[in-house]
Amino acid sequence: MANTGDFTTFSFSKPIERIAQRPFMEPWRFVYNVALSASWPLLWLYYRLRQATSGKYASSHRYRLGLELPQNLDTPSSPVWIHALSVGEVLSAAPLVHQIRSRRPQGSIVFSAATEKGFAVAQRELGPLVTTVFYLPHDHIWNMIRLVRRVCPAAFILVETDLWPNLLRTLKKRHVPVLMVNARLSLRSFARHRRFRLLSRSLMAFFDRIYVQSTDDARRFAALGVPEPRLRVAGNLKFDLAVLQKQKYAQSAFRPALILKEGRPLWIAGSTHDGEETTLLRAHRSLLRHHPRALLLLAPRHIERGARLAALCDALGLRWALRSRGNGVDAAQVLILDSIGELASLYPLAQGAFIGGSLVPFGGHNPLEAAVHGVPCCWGPHLDNFREIESFLLHRGCGRRVEGEGGLLGFLLEVLDYGVWSLSRRNLCALSVCNQAGAASVIARDVIALTAEGGVTVDAVKPLC
Repeated sequence: MANTGDFTTFSFSKPIERIAQRPFMEPWRFVYNVALSASWPLLWLYYRLRQATSGKYASSHRYRLGLELPQNLDTPSSPVWIHALSVGEVLSAAPLVHQIRSRRPQGSIVFSAATEKGFAVAQRELGPLVTTVFYLPHDHIWNMIRLVRRVCPAAFILVETDLWPNLLRTLKKRHVPVLMVNARLSLRSFARHRRFRLLSRSLMAFFDRIYVQSTDDARRFAALGVPEPRLRVAGNLKFDLAVLQKQKYAQSAFRPALILKEGRPLWIAGSTHDGEETTLLRAHRSLLRHHPRALLLLAPRHIERGARLAALCDALGLRWALRSRGNGVDAAQVLILDSIGELASLYPLAQGAFIGGSLVPFGGHNPLEAAVHGVPCCWGPHLDNFREIESFLLHRGCGRRVEGEGGLLGFLLEVLDYGVWSLSRRNLCALSVCNQAGAASVIARDVIALTAEGGVTVDAVKPLC
């Protein structure tokens, strides 16, 4: 697990500190609430128009506006409430939910998300483990007062930095412990927070504990005025997620059946974006000159783009198949994975992987989904959302940054020839990722100490990989 540096321990034995009112916050809070209140009719109109024209928000708009509160909250004990913004944060929270459930088997957990995709993923991945999944309404003060009273949580856990001032203030007024987990501050975010230092410091004061990903993150939070005893370097939950997914997909029942002839080379381009698929397909076309039976599994981030990618394959003279049609892949050179929830389960089949959203300035996606299986990874220059993970993989020789078609082709030739990426090297990479897991266990242990009723205290242990 990540080195904790100087930010190592804190105790839950002291009473939770009440946040003093700061005069400089009052003008900002007043302006914020006036603007937010004025936005409610506009939000109502927006949702009604979107519902009428596209059907979007049909099932969520009443919850978003606070017109309906979440159901199924009649629990025997106060629940642990976990909130995650969207899909990435929801998935990061999954190992923590598993750990809390195992240590607090009789306790309740409720989970909220802010987006429709995040809500759907939370229902699918966490539904059996939590009492209910619900939409977090907009941060209107009346919404948050009613919601916190309705949930009556034993503790509130925020995944990463989706800050809702009225929610945080309402929780603290009711003396609910508030924790932030998997927190990080990039240099860009840190500079932005420093620009609004007083506001940032006031918002951070609502948190009783902040679990950061690295010692650098801890130092940046401390520079914003967060007292060091409130900080703990727990590591990155995305490593725990990778191990959790590896355990799940080790079972063949979770892996989709693909018709692949024995020994056929396979590489995956995962979560790709518009503007980089042409480069990927051209590199694959060049690869076929060296490995005529190679198959590219192309998984666009937005599956509705499948037909456009098929047309692009046609333009480049590549034979393709669409996963949604159930086509066999024997005759195909490119399989377009236009389906939801299958990509992570297919990485163990690949000899190499490209991480999408990195040849274009999007910020990239999580390379650990592939690396945890020992699959060699490459990515473009724009993996900005995962710089710490990028550094980790580069340092351990488990991945490479590539530039353009030529760099990608060179990487693919290496991984398919097994000259550089031997089996032992792949196994070491998988083990390196597994050894970084453990953040969820550390956080769950502290949450159980904080909500001691009905909890089973278990020493922090690293997950098995």
